[in-house]
Amino acid sequence: MKLEYNNIFEVVADDESTASEYETRSDLMIVIRDLISYKGWEQKEAAEKLGLTQPRVSDLVNGRIEKFSIDKLMTCLYKVGYRFKPSFKNEKITMSVQNVKVV
Repeated sequence: MKLEYNNIFEVVADDESTASEYETRSDLMIVIRDLISYKGWEQKEAAEKLGLTQPRVSDLVNGRIEKFSIDKLMTCLYKVGYRFKPSFKNEKITMSVQNVKVV
């Protein structure tokens, strides 16, 4: 018997909606990790920018997905200047990313 999955998180999740949430968290964590790397931030600096502690940044860059909610990850991205803007038109949902002025 061959098992097939559309989402790797289906292996560990109880249902498809939970697997989708894990995948979204993972995607956001990867973006933030890549942003930290691109900016050349040490974990201490990243913590200040993202509004986290250094140990939490370590959790983030090491992929400890269970320690972060989608809300927290979206807030981290907002703190460094990015906002996600969903829209619905003609039976389609799209998502754009807006640059925001960070005070």
